[in-house]
Amino acid sequence: MLKVENLDSYYGESKVIDNLSLEVKKGTITCLIGRNGVGKSTTLKSIMGLVKTPEGKILLNGKDIIKMKTYDRVKLGIGYVPQGRDIFPQMTVQENLELGLQAIGGKGSVPDYIYDLFPILPKFAKRKGGDLSGGQQQQLAIARALVANPNILILDEPTEGIQPSIIEDIGTAIRRVNKEMDITVFIVEQYLDFVLSISDYLYVMEKGQIVTHGRTADMDAAEVQKLMTD
Repeated sequence: MLKVENLDSYYGESKVIDNLSLEVKKGTITCLIGRNGVGKSTTLKSIMGLVKTPEGKILLNGKDIIKMKTYDRVKLGIGYVPQGRDIFPQMTVQENLELGLQAIGGKGSVPDYIYDLFPILPKFAKRKGGDLSGGQQQQLAIARALVANPNILILDEPTEGIQPSIIEDIGTAIRRVNKEMDITVFIVEQYLDFVLSISDYLYVMEKGQIVTHGRTADMDAAEVQKLMTD
């Protein structure tokens, strides 16, 4: 589905990602975890074409997309929710959702299943995005990324600053999207309990490199926690 091979990424002149390789297999929920500042978000920005990536390959269904513009990557079926969510605060919930249709040429309408996944959205359809709570904004941002029915959903820190009950709702929605809609999911996250409860496969990053990886069910949670706190 998605493969990163021998990738280098830079902010300005500073190398953040060094010879990174990982794979997100079709139909899975795969998580990339690590402490603050190790390069997790940069990995996602690299996949989306938002930072310099002079070396390596980014393969989506076998096609190298590393030289493609961000909007062209989105058109290939990538739904991306950045850290901080990036909803439009002065636009209504409905208008934010409809913006997601731009990935497919602005045609069609918001699929009904989006409202089933996130039942708070139809209730707040006419409310401005900026008036929602952090958890509600996160649900809106995920819903907007799903409107165009992507093949892969990429989420950057979806639990950040969100109350536990909403985290549980988001986890349920992600699992449903994965199982019922057959959408592959790639998540960057720090909240280990959430990662262990939701993921099929796990990568741990340190200083721009993968230090361990494997099926989540086979990973030692204590060892993973130690890698994230040492």
